[in-house]
Formats: sequence, C-alpha cells, structure tokens
Amino acid sequence: MEALPTPSAERPSLLWPALAVAAVAVFFGFPGTGGDRLDHVFQSLFWNGKDWWIPHEAPLGKWLAYDGPKGLVILFAVYLLFSAIFPARVPASFGRRRSLYLLACFAMVSVVCTQLRTVTHMATPIDLKLYGGVWDHLLLFQSKPVNYPSHAFPAGHASGGFALLGLYWALPPVRRNLGLAIGLGIGSWMGLYQVARGEHFLSHTLATAALAWLMCAGLARWIKPGAPQA
Repeated sequence: MEALPTPSAERPSLLWPALAVAAVAVFFGFPGTGGDRLDHVFQSLFWNGKDWWIPHEAPLGKWLAYDGPKGLVILFAVYLLFSAIFPARVPASFGRRRSLYLLACFAMVSVVCTQLRTVTHMATPIDLKLYGGVWDHLLLFQSKPVNYPSHAFPAGHASGGFALLGLYWALPPVRRNLGLAIGLGIGSWMGLYQVARGEHFLSHTLATAALAWLMCAGLARWIKPGAPQA
C-alpha cells in the first residue's frame, strides 16, 4: 500500500525562502539595481531633513514597539520552555515537540541575524551623512573602509518577531494562517519602528524576514512540529 503524500506544510520547500534571501541580497546589495533608491525613498517617509518622525529615545515608542514586544516574545519563550518540560500541563496545541521547535526558531533566527551583522559591514541610517551621521552609504557588496559600522544588516530587533513565523508550522492546520499573520505582523511592527527612528533601512528588515522564513522552514523539515504529539 502506497503511503499518502506528505502535506507541503509538513515538509516545506526551502527553494522559495532561499530565493527570497538571494533576491534581497542582490537587489539591495549592488549599485544600479534600484534597491538603494527604494531604501532612501522609504526612509524619507520618516525623516524631515533634521529629525526622525519618531524621536530616537521616545518612551512611548520604545514601550509600544521595542521593549513591549521584546518582553512579550521573551515571556512566550519562557512559556514554551515550561511546556517543553511539562507538556502535560499545557494545552495540546503546544506539546513538547512544537514548543522545542518554536524555541529553536527563536534561538536560530536571533543568533544568525545578530551574528551576520558583524560580517556584512552595513551602517544604519543614523550613521550616514544623509541623515546627520559621518559615513557614506555603501552597499552590501561594495568595499568598506576600516572601522566602517557593522551593526545593521540584517535587522536584529525584528528577528524576535519574525521568528514567530514558525507558528505557521507549529499550530494546527486550521490556525496556520493566524500563525503566519502573527509572525508577519509582529516582525513588521518591530522592524518598522526601527526604520522610523533611523536604526535600520527597509532592506535590513526584509533581509531578516527572508532569513527567518528560510530558517523556520528548514527547522520545520527537521523537527516536524506538525507530527502527532506524544
């Protein structure tokens, strides 16, 4: 008797997220593709020539889009750890395997996105002369001078939100679109806040989203969070 085909949601393709990562790197990484212009056009929505639309250290903005979401993500991770250790004490929708999968998503996405910034050598908008800084804007695949800033690409803060894309594979099938909306919504909210106060370009956030998609899909193929729970 032939086995039934594995649903695509249980064994996601890595081709499309890998292409998304490559597309972001190429489009925004080389001069002449239009990516540089798109970054600056989008950034201009939040820059009046002297100040950012959201003051850099505005308490309300930090609470709503920085400390608040970050704290919620940490609390959710603590809940996942509890459900992985004591699966009988949590709803069946978060058994040990699903919890471990989501914890792996948080860890891998956050660490990879943070560590990649040390080798991509990209500056944030506030580092650049165009926005009151001291450096020229150089793209991903352009050579950089010594001591050029290297803390921007991909975005680190938004990685915690986009790691929630793993909910698409962790939740039961009827709730997967909700999980996708949560991951995209929270990741975009956290990323947009950083753009609006000059900490990142649009491309930095898109790179984080694409990398999170790739890593969450890859972990889903390995851990299989949608498989029957013990």
